[in-house]
Amino acid sequence: MRIGFFVGNDATSHLIVSRLSDELLTQGHTPYLFFTNQRPNPAAEPELSELFKYERALLNDYIYPYLDAQPHLQVGRLLSPAGIARLHQGRVVVRVIPDVNDASFVTYLAEEQVRIGFSVRCYQKFRRPLIDHFRPGPQQAPLFANLHPGLLPRYRGVLTFARSMLHGETAAGFTLHRVNEAWDAGDIISMAARPLDYGRSVLENMCDQRDLARDLLRTAIETAAADGQWPSNPQVEADARYFSHLTRADLDELGLRGIDLVHPRRLARLLADEFTHPDTRERYELTGMLAALTSRRAQPALI
Repeated sequence: MRIGFFVGNDATSHLIVSRLSDELLTQGHTPYLFFTNQRPNPAAEPELSELFKYERALLNDYIYPYLDAQPHLQVGRLLSPAGIARLHQGRVVVRVIPDVNDASFVTYLAEEQVRIGFSVRCYQKFRRPLIDHFRPGPQQAPLFANLHPGLLPRYRGVLTFARSMLHGETAAGFTLHRVNEAWDAGDIISMAARPLDYGRSVLENMCDQRDLARDLLRTAIETAAADGQWPSNPQVEADARYFSHLTRADLDELGLRGIDLVHPRRLARLLADEFTHPDTRERYELTGMLAALTSRRAQPALI
């Protein structure tokens, strides 16, 4: 089965999809990794700009170039998109997609017979005919789902783990739901949650659930392969709440409660562990580089 993943350019998405892709290869599937970009907002509050830097720029501007400059691939660890394409040439397709709704891209999906799709923190809005492309038949629901970091319908929108912690929730999680033309409003396929740890940052809490997120995707793929469709249930609109970006007041409240959006040094250690083997030159070099970049004194290096 040829499976398309629309992947955001952030650390959590990469951690989820790359591990799953390795599993899918062993099962005879062909993953198509469609990487998409989210640009920084120049008017964002400082805390949100910092989150963007460490969640995205650290990965794309430093880790990927370092890995791609190594003479040997880090087989058995995570790779950059270019590294994945080199290692699995002919078995994994890797592309950067500026506009997922472009007519030529939809035609490409049809030609490649990619008939099941998943969005993993892709911030582009999906529209028809892209959504319709994934319909198995004229009257059937599309095999196209979004892995949303938040429990629906209560937490639609962005930064929902931060919202959950701001509201004092005991748990947060991921929801796999069908894609339609509304934000986070499609029928729910499955959900998974875990208790929140208020001693850890918002980003850490989300990354800590990457195994649950992979399980949701893995089960949906197995169900589609076996039954050709997903059971799902409509969201209860009376319970729905949509959250936009955190306001200055929201950020101040998080600060008063001692809740960080990101803990840079902990994120650096996590990424070094995921992308390199223990006790290797690469681990030593990457750990040192990331430690310097995530030092508060070195923060301007990420701008």
